[in-house]
Amino acid sequence: MGTKEQRARRTVKACVICHKKKVRCDIDEVSGDVCTPCTRDGYDCIPRERKRKRFTFSPSPPARRRVDSQASTNGSLSEASQVTCSAGLSKPHDGNVKSGNELGRKLSDATSLQHPSHVLDQHPDLAYPTPHNSVRSSMTESTFPSSTSHTSTNVSYLGRLEYLRNDVPVNDDAGLPNKVPHRLSDTDLEILQVQRVSELPPRSVRESLMDAFWTRCYPWTPVVERSWIDDRIPNQVSLLLQHAIFLAGSRVSAPLPNYPPEDFYKRARVLFWMGAEENPIITIAAACLLHWWNPEGPEQVSLDTSSFWLRICIGLAYQVGLHREPNGKPDAGLRKRIWWSLVVRDCLINAGHGRPRAIDLKLADVSPISVLDFEGMLDPANLFSTYVGISCILGDLTQSYLRKHGLQEHKKSLEDRVFRWLKTLPNNLQLCRPVDGRPLKQYSFEARQLHVQYFTVLIILNRPSEPKNVPSTESLLASSFVAGIYEDFMARDELRYLGPIFTFYCLTAGMAQLSCYRYSGLVDIAEENLVIMGRALEELGKRWPSAVGSLKHLMDVREKVTQRPLLGHFPDVNLPNTTLQFFSDFGPDLCRMWGPIHQRLPQTSSIAPRELETAGILQGLRAPAAQPLDLDLSSNSTAQHQMLGNQVVAGGGSLEPTLLQPQEWFGPYGGIGNWLMVDWDQGFGWS
Repeated sequence: MGTKEQRARRTVKACVICHKKKVRCDIDEVSGDVCTPCTRDGYDCIPRERKRKRFTFSPSPPARRRVDSQASTNGSLSEASQVTCSAGLSKPHDGNVKSGNELGRKLSDATSLQHPSHVLDQHPDLAYPTPHNSVRSSMTESTFPSSTSHTSTNVSYLGRLEYLRNDVPVNDDAGLPNKVPHRLSDTDLEILQVQRVSELPPRSVRESLMDAFWTRCYPWTPVVERSWIDDRIPNQVSLLLQHAIFLAGSRVSAPLPNYPPEDFYKRARVLFWMGAEENPIITIAAACLLHWWNPEGPEQVSLDTSSFWLRICIGLAYQVGLHREPNGKPDAGLRKRIWWSLVVRDCLINAGHGRPRAIDLKLADVSPISVLDFEGMLDPANLFSTYVGISCILGDLTQSYLRKHGLQEHKKSLEDRVFRWLKTLPNNLQLCRPVDGRPLKQYSFEARQLHVQYFTVLIILNRPSEPKNVPSTESLLASSFVAGIYEDFMARDELRYLGPIFTFYCLTAGMAQLSCYRYSGLVDIAEENLVIMGRALEELGKRWPSAVGSLKHLMDVREKVTQRPLLGHFPDVNLPNTTLQFFSDFGPDLCRMWGPIHQRLPQTSSIAPRELETAGILQGLRAPAAQPLDLDLSSNSTAQHQMLGNQVVAGGGSLEPTLLQPQEWFGPYGGIGNWLMVDWDQGFGWS
């Protein structure tokens, strides 16, 4: 019986590669041993064996590029041999692989190496001894639901057909070889062993850090699905995700002597770079949380800062298409939450460091956050949507300021956006009661954080156009409010729950208060506020190194300004009626400068309504049945944002405009907020 007849009996008229690619195979028609498609594409042509049902779990051999005869002569191992050697679980075979079924079993075992902790669990001799009977985590194939781990998240986004028009539909994935599973080498396993990646804290510590994460971190960075943690047994939860969550939780908790944040960061980092987590959505979510480490200030070049990890996350986000509206995807809400979390981080890093943005929202079309993205939970959706809104305003304000001539051009647009944000704030996030005197509402940590951002925007937005002009009344009021909020934070020992961007807010308010030191009627009040800012920066410096440089800069400027002669008793109060509306919803409880400044305002003047109110726009936003209005004030007309009453609504809405790239000028890179401090220094009489 000839070779052709033997092959026909043991094949199904297709080789392994053609069978996977679903293309016609002519292996039984050609004269040689290689079919035409494999000859064209350079693959090894392996006849496909007929498999019995009891062996259906064994995967087919992966696609392999042919190795030329010279490389084989020099001792190159076949892929199956390399996998067997790298596993470290059995000795290399002396000869060829005995059978297709055995090869399938070997590859199935080797495939588990993409999950390092799974290997360490099966082979205790490879695992590092763990104290306190800590639980090792196992990352198995069934760790995550198929809807998020295999279907939508493993497909890379390709947008080239959007600009390469073609009348004939084209499938980008057609005819491409299947992805070869990622495998860890012996060296990789040794590194993971040395880094103790499978070592987790005891149950009590784990639960404490998890609770801290869900309470203090998740509301501002909702990138993790609770089902990834709550619906899984400990050894089925992603190791990378667990260490990232422990890192974030440890940064907003009391110090744990035996479990420093650095250990969690190092383990998560090595798992990330080893590619141990193959689900890209999980990988992006975990990398988003690594910004909580941030061990150095922006004055230092580092591969561990939040700005570094932000750009890593954004690169991965573009690969999986998070910048596109996730229509019909089962994980649409999660994808939107991750995308807008990245946008927020980009805006805050832009403001804190004065560096270019990494995201251009004009190239994205993701709709705003809605209650559907939080599984119908209104309060979390309201908080995060409001947070996104004020962060985008701060980012656009920074962007305009860095362009030097862009601020005056966009100032009216930015003021309207800030005013609309304030007037559409949900009731539970408002600072004061809507009654005479505007007394403070019951304390809300989340509401205070949002208003720190709001007042910081007012400080920057109302800075004097010329550095040597009299202090801005709006900036003095806003910075005094910031000092009052920080005083409440310290009274409740809540500074440890704040992220590193709050060092920038503190520095901005402190610099505004320093402009009062040359007026005898305000210097005492300014000194009280500055003492609060100094104490806050000193406390923040224990966790965030960026606060150390900010405190030093603030104290240096204070020392210099106290040596300058006084300019008078009180600066001219210049507070236009339209600007007063930004403070009309607040009272004097948090602002030490409220009384001295309001005593000098004209008593007969009434607050003139802004054009937004005159046009009835705010009333429309508060009406539940209102139709979406087109309020675009700049170029971004794709991402729609609308707040109806106190609800975040799904679907289209009015757009919060953005003023993104291009940036025509970037200031020198330096410490946090340095881009903002230059003109202030000049205004105090030195450069």
